[in-house]
Amino acid sequence: MIISASSVKEAILEAEKVYKCDKKQLKVYTIKPPKSKFWGMIKIPGKYKIELINHRNEDLSEQQNKDGYIEIISGKVEVADPLQEGRYASILVEDPQIDVYINGKKVFGATIVTSSDRIEFKATVIEPVTKIAARLSKDKMQAILEINKIPGKKYFVKDAKRSNVVFIRSDYHEIQPPAASLDQCLEELKKLNVDTKFTNIEKINELISKNNGGSAVVAEGKRPINGLNSKIKIFFKNTSYRNPDFDTEKKVDLMSHTIIPTVNVGDVLALKVAPSVPGRDGFTVTGEVLKAKEGKDIPLKAGKGAALLDNETKVVAVSPGRPEYKKGVISVIPTLVISHDVDVGTGNVHFDGDIVIKGNIAENLKVSAGGDITVFGSIYHANVHAKGNIRVHGNIINSNVSAGLSMLNYLGVMPKLKQILEVVKECGSVANLSEMSKNNADIRKELLQVVISKKDILDNLMKYIQNLIKLSNNEEANELIRILEDVKRILTGINAKCIEDSGQIKTLYTEINDYINKIEELYGKEADIIFEYGQNSFIQANGNIVIANRGCYQTNLMAKNAILFKKPSSIVRGGLLIAGKCIKMGIVGAPSGISTYCKVLDRNGKIDAVCCYSNTVLNINDNIKVIDSNFYANRDNK
Repeated sequence: MIISASSVKEAILEAEKVYKCDKKQLKVYTIKPPKSKFWGMIKIPGKYKIELINHRNEDLSEQQNKDGYIEIISGKVEVADPLQEGRYASILVEDPQIDVYINGKKVFGATIVTSSDRIEFKATVIEPVTKIAARLSKDKMQAILEINKIPGKKYFVKDAKRSNVVFIRSDYHEIQPPAASLDQCLEELKKLNVDTKFTNIEKINELISKNNGGSAVVAEGKRPINGLNSKIKIFFKNTSYRNPDFDTEKKVDLMSHTIIPTVNVGDVLALKVAPSVPGRDGFTVTGEVLKAKEGKDIPLKAGKGAALLDNETKVVAVSPGRPEYKKGVISVIPTLVISHDVDVGTGNVHFDGDIVIKGNIAENLKVSAGGDITVFGSIYHANVHAKGNIRVHGNIINSNVSAGLSMLNYLGVMPKLKQILEVVKECGSVANLSEMSKNNADIRKELLQVVISKKDILDNLMKYIQNLIKLSNNEEANELIRILEDVKRILTGINAKCIEDSGQIKTLYTEINDYINKIEELYGKEADIIFEYGQNSFIQANGNIVIANRGCYQTNLMAKNAILFKKPSSIVRGGLLIAGKCIKMGIVGAPSGISTYCKVLDRNGKIDAVCCYSNTVLNINDNIKVIDSNFYANRDNK
């Protein structure tokens, strides 16, 4: 059978399939060996004659015939020729790494060899390579060195056992690549213009020592460090803000929803907490300069109401008012201007400076100022308090208005509070004497007796003050309420805290005494109220009260100095008028006999009126005169 195949092995495999036998039962004759052209790119199959050998005949022929053989040991070839009709040995050359020469001629594929042939092998040698490359990062801040080590290969012919057909096969020994040198690496970096002062020799040597090579950053530039602007810390909020008490469980007036920032004299408004820091230029690994941004010195600037202190590093308020930071300037605005009504939108207004309202104060609103208040409209059912003067260009209707210290507090509350202070002092004396001579049980017994004996006195005094508190402004009322609660807790009833802890008496005495001293100090600062007309209101001033136009109706007026009605035609109908020195009025009362009470506290005080209708009461230093018929100014009014 003739078989076309690219090798003897392939022909034998094909014959095994056809004859369905073992290759030992096949005899192969090479008719035409395979060839290759164009450097092995085109291969032409060879032709082989294959016969099936009869076992019995083979056994007989073996005694007469013997095949030749070929053996390869350590690159040396041994060839034996066949006997009788035995087959010649052959080699099969297909390994591209081994060139085979027979008698000086290069062969490929299957070739018959004899013992007289000169067989030579030439194995391929691939030299090892060490490649060194360097590159820069995009921003030129790093130089990266790469060492790529490619091992070489030295091929050799593998040993082949003695056989009639031998396949030429190769193996190889690996050749280690040479180590990179420091000079080679530096030369590559030099090609990229890498500045040697940024080169890290230690990193290069570490990379060189790696058996398998690799890559590493071997030079790094210096990034620019931008300067820092000076830092200023502002200690106030520049705009009005939501009342934070709404986020707590505190009881808060719904109209007190907005807080207007205010400061007092001496408050620190801003501080330069850090000076400017200059920038530091950077460099790329090639030495290019990277400019840094310079830090700016942001100066502190003080405007009106503020001053620079401590080498211009601190801004301090020199006047009370609303702090403002605008266009780099910190100021204190002494006047808060509200260009519209004070209503639900604005909420209650509290400001430590002056307040100017270019509208009305609406119902159920509260306005308080640390300075003066000017209202270009009217006040309706509101609570208004100023530590300075109050000027209302309109009317005051159903409102509580006070300027300076509450006169009701000073004239009514203070005397009663001083009486409470005497009771506290007496209890304190008892506690001190008892501590010196008696044990704790006796001290408690002694104090209990005093507390019980003074209970009615304290209850009456506190009840009187509580009735007056209802007419006071909220700020003063809250403080008084706290004092009365402490008096009740510490000094009244069988559960009075002073019985168990006599030291609380001293604390209470200090609390009341400090409050009295504060009120008496404030009493010396006078403040006036001027308005056009008042109705069903309570108005008090720690100075003068001036009614500029129509007068007042059923309105209580209290002034430290004088109550003055500017127009003789002004009408005073009903209400209570109390002044320290003088009351000057137009028409008092009405023909219907409405009751109007007028009182001057100073013994040398004076009450003037153009006309007084009956049922008008005039009181000068407790010298009381009740008008029972119409009274005119041209008569004696003393």
